[in-house]
Amino acid sequence: MRAHAQSVIRAFCAVASLFVGSSTISGTGTAAFESLDLPSGRHQLFIDDFVLGNLYRVERVIHPLRKSGSPVIRADIPTDGTAIEMPDGPSWDAHAKVWKVWYWANGDHAGTGYAWSKNGLDWEKPNLGLVERNGDRNNNLITVKGEPMAFIQHVFLDPTASPERRYKAMTGPHSRQPLVSADGFVFTRLNVPSIPSRDTSHLTWDSLQEQYLMTVKLPGPFGRAVFLSLSRDFENWTTPELIYHADAIDQALGAEHIREIEANSRMWRPTINRPSEYKTEIYNMPIFVYQGVYVGLPTYFESSGMIPLPRGNQDGTNSVKLSFSRDLRTWTRVGNRKHFIPVSEMGNGSLDTGQILAASHPIQMGEELWFYYTGIDVRYRPNTPNINDEFHGAIHLGRLRLDGFVSLRAGIEGGIIETRAVKFEGGRIYVNTDAAQGGIEAEIIDGTGRSPRPGWGRGEFIPIVGDHLRAELCWKGHDGVKELAGKVIRIRFYVKNADLYSFWPES
Repeated sequence: MRAHAQSVIRAFCAVASLFVGSSTISGTGTAAFESLDLPSGRHQLFIDDFVLGNLYRVERVIHPLRKSGSPVIRADIPTDGTAIEMPDGPSWDAHAKVWKVWYWANGDHAGTGYAWSKNGLDWEKPNLGLVERNGDRNNNLITVKGEPMAFIQHVFLDPTASPERRYKAMTGPHSRQPLVSADGFVFTRLNVPSIPSRDTSHLTWDSLQEQYLMTVKLPGPFGRAVFLSLSRDFENWTTPELIYHADAIDQALGAEHIREIEANSRMWRPTINRPSEYKTEIYNMPIFVYQGVYVGLPTYFESSGMIPLPRGNQDGTNSVKLSFSRDLRTWTRVGNRKHFIPVSEMGNGSLDTGQILAASHPIQMGEELWFYYTGIDVRYRPNTPNINDEFHGAIHLGRLRLDGFVSLRAGIEGGIIETRAVKFEGGRIYVNTDAAQGGIEAEIIDGTGRSPRPGWGRGEFIPIVGDHLRAELCWKGHDGVKELAGKVIRIRFYVKNADLYSFWPES
């Protein structure tokens, strides 16, 4: 339906341009005010105000993932134990034409397991025969050469690397030592300094700045916090620097979150509940590149109180919020700090009722972004023999429309979204919008925002209705917007009972 509706609109634009005279746009002086150059094909999101000018009667809305419910990868073989965790998103192997993942298992003598899938939903755990556990090599565990008990994490396929270093990973429970491999199964430890960290971290390739990016957990304000370390060659890493931590507002919101859970009989409620010990910390934060910016998925540990010794630590819930940065150092908390991947109610077949830990990045599948995440049923269950027996965990999946992190929404009374002054090279402008119950109109105004350009007004615009990932902005009398290329303009959107997710130019 989306593709068909858009083809009708596009055809209407082309036909209209044959019958209505085109107007010539004269240039405007650009030196008087600053304008933003829009790269062709790069979607401009509304996660922050960077591309925005004036707004009227619109609100920024965060869109949580649509969860699949039951796990897509379960702890179902002996070496998995009672729970598996997947800190890293799937890697696409273009040669084998499969998705590959590596996950942690908490079975006897915990290890790292491997699985593959053709469709991202049905996963196979092959018998690799590399590691002996309890006298048996029939398992899917990977290994470090000469270190069969090494703890491996953050395995991913590096498209920029030479064949012998095609796969990257890290080892170490409380610091991170780089590993490389040709096949993703047998790794070699690099003789380089380790990166300081506590028990959780994330690793990815930063395609914007062509560097390896690692976030580690170290102490900061209000306890656990996120630090950043970078490397150009995977061997020499920068000293971790603090980039994200909880603040006083997070403390208040965390206490409110615990109270809401305690009041809901359908939710798993922490075993320990001491309001005087409530505390919010940032457990970890994967970062990934999306449409030329950095998106973070910070795990908020909203603690409900201290767990007594000898177990120790804290009870509470882990769940994921949304953050955003353009430089890796300054981060914006998105959507009034609402949960992006909240814990689920009990009884729906999922295990994500107590803890949620996001994988390092989503993957694009058709018209959706797929986010894999670890779901664990509890944080602490007393009177159990050991820590590994306290919880059950599996890998879950959530879906999001492309660009669907946040939208600017107007109600039935209508609202206005105006961009800042922009320039672009290209012949067409597109939007991602859900106007199934309303509509979108637009006009082009001059760079100062004071007056519409002749022939590009709201009256000449062909309204957009329906739900579209890619709908073209069309004005009668114009085949595209090539006449505007290189000019300093603003786009003013009139939104009624609809959500606008993004816009972008194309050549």
